[in-house]
Amino acid sequence: MKSGKLIQFSQGASDDDVGAALHLLRDALAEEAQRINDEGAKAMKAGDYPTAEGVLDFAKRLLAFRSRVEGLGKEWAELEGLRDKSSEEVQQIVSKRFFGRRPSGDITPQIEYCRYILEVLVEMGGTGKTDDVLEGVSKKMRPVLKPKDHEPHKSDAKQIRWRNTAQWARNLMVNEDGRMKKKSPRGVWEISDAGRAWIKANM
Repeated sequence: MKSGKLIQFSQGASDDDVGAALHLLRDALAEEAQRINDEGAKAMKAGDYPTAEGVLDFAKRLLAFRSRVEGLGKEWAELEGLRDKSSEEVQQIVSKRFFGRRPSGDITPQIEYCRYILEVLVEMGGTGKTDDVLEGVSKKMRPVLKPKDHEPHKSDAKQIRWRNTAQWARNLMVNEDGRMKKKSPRGVWEISDAGRAWIKANM
């Protein structure tokens, strides 16, 4: 991984935004794994098979590590959800550093995005590109989203907070309850049979 990227990551992810830090790390690892794969393919094409084999094995291990980071992100989201459901007294105690200093109610909870994402996917025929799905979610959630949801994310000024939260909600449905398909093409979101059944049961 390039040193500049590491510096940007360490400076951008603040102590009170662990979820965003894990998200950035996961994406950085994915980019690095792709770069290594490309270099391994070049070595293979050049006939340097020992190097190619070693590089590709390292890329596999890096992707496995990324999966574990994604799992940590899911666990952190669950902790944030537990925090948001707690009493004001509990929130005052736990929301000091790693969970941030925002009072409950300032932003829309991650769990609320799930229904809207699934509804948009059903309306799109079950699948859609990331930006198209998020555009639909934005329209549906316009009456729901709060002012802070529209602010730039603390760890990435180019990322709007609600879009970041929506993508975490997608990860939750892919990896935890299966309401969205796991092996979708890159940049594509797909609802699963479980997601369709959930929508039908919760209409």
